[in-house]
Amino acid sequence: MIGADLGGTKIDAALLGPDGTPRSRVTRPTPADAGAEAVLDALAGACREAADAGGGGAVAVGVAAAGVVDPVTGVVTSATGTLGGWAGTALAAGLARRTGLPVACDNDVRAAAAPELAALERPSGSLLYAALGTGVGGALAVDGRMLHGADGLAGHLGHLPSPEAEGLPCSCGAAGHLEAVASGPGIVALHRRLGGRDAERLETVAARAAAGDELAVRAVTTGGAAAGRVLGGLANALGPDRVVVGGGVTRLGAPHRDALAAAFAAELLPPLRGLRPAPPRFGDESAVRGAALLTATLPLHAPEGASTGVRAPGVQKPAGRPVVERLAGRLVVSCQAPPGDPMRDTGTLVRLARAAAAGGAAGVRVNGPEVVAAVAGAVGLPVIGLWKDGDTDVHITPTVRHALAVARAGADVVAADATGRPRPDGSGFAELAAAVHASGALVMADVATLEQGVAAEAAGADLVSTTLSGYAPGSPRQDGPDLALVAELARAVRVPVVAEGRVAGPEDAASALAHGAHSVVVGTAITAPTALTGRFVTRLAATESPHRAAPHVPADR
Repeated sequence: MIGADLGGTKIDAALLGPDGTPRSRVTRPTPADAGAEAVLDALAGACREAADAGGGGAVAVGVAAAGVVDPVTGVVTSATGTLGGWAGTALAAGLARRTGLPVACDNDVRAAAAPELAALERPSGSLLYAALGTGVGGALAVDGRMLHGADGLAGHLGHLPSPEAEGLPCSCGAAGHLEAVASGPGIVALHRRLGGRDAERLETVAARAAAGDELAVRAVTTGGAAAGRVLGGLANALGPDRVVVGGGVTRLGAPHRDALAAAFAAELLPPLRGLRPAPPRFGDESAVRGAALLTATLPLHAPEGASTGVRAPGVQKPAGRPVVERLAGRLVVSCQAPPGDPMRDTGTLVRLARAAAAGGAAGVRVNGPEVVAAVAGAVGLPVIGLWKDGDTDVHITPTVRHALAVARAGADVVAADATGRPRPDGSGFAELAAAVHASGALVMADVATLEQGVAAEAAGADLVSTTLSGYAPGSPRQDGPDLALVAELARAVRVPVVAEGRVAGPEDAASALAHGAHSVVVGTAITAPTALTGRFVTRLAATESPHRAAPHVPADR
């Protein structure tokens, strides 16, 4: 993936490998006054240069961009005057056209905060992230979920009122906002207002403050204290696990850092007094790392007319009841592959989904945000998405964060474990269902028993599936599908019941419908050549043959 950070003064682009480590970095100035088209041209050039420097092979671009960015439409909905003509720019479509690659985009600070959120000790943790640079931005994550808000507006900390900025003009056109005194330009302007001369750059003010110049020190510490006071108040409201402060202004050194920390600590309520602002874990790589992560968690926008296996902005997914009605009495094909299987490749799974569609399937069930996004754009069928992750008993979409990532990747229905076992993030199924519904998707409860299915319906499930029968405690182990559970659920719940698990052939699928299933999910029997081949090999190996001196059986059979 290419991760690109587009700021008011510079563009930073990197080619990142599968482990998230940059293989190359390219930095070039932003043509901020030349208009949106020139900015997009420069951004595309930096992405191409980074890809070439890293050895090529890029498959998608994630962009962390200045302004209020709607990740669903890929449009900059509003922006300050830092980038001329930036508001209204079709960022994702414009960059996809220039690079020929699918593009995901979000606000730059939310992107920089993404690796921090992923690194929290608690999967359900909360995060307050502030970026002090050309402007003042922020990101808020609550209970493992990054907040976007209406039109992507959540997290714009720079436009909170600040006593230190009273009467001072802000870049948004108002006055008295934190950005007017805590941003780089704000600190420079404050230095001039205090009587400082010949210091038009933040670096000059920083050098003078380091040398002990009184006016420079006052400007730097005032900006730091203003930021600390606002962040302390926000910490009281949010109760975060971690507070991160990044951006170019933090390079002002000890006077700024100490003033910010002192003001922050002075605002905290007693239970939070051990909390301290921390620098980004990944330093100046945070934004490009986070930008690359966007390609796995947000909608991808394909180049116009390209067949990239991702959902293009013009491809609309069916919503609500129409999805359920399209599955009624029909087949859903599970296009998945276990770790280590040769079929576990996004392109291969997309082709499997297309083959299922060509064969008449009504829907597909796929694993992981990247595959969900690719399949959602490649087939015109409802997509049931999930994310198998972690090493606990609950590993089918184990947390709210996982569920929202799947929904944002384009799933029409998000499948999640609803067995009642403890989740890694401490959430309940009802909380997960509410979050998914708020994102616009439906929820499928994967259960193992009748009691779990009834509870899942009460908690908000739109469909109940027998996926985990035979794999979770309290359920029978058997060779075929659990038709008794299908029948019990069909009588006990009002939502559609989906039969899934060990459906080996057409007769099993037909029997499931006869027992009351609304639809049937089939996976291994259709899409798992490794497992199917193994069955034949094992059976032949157990059969005597005069033409064979010794049977050949793979070591793992």
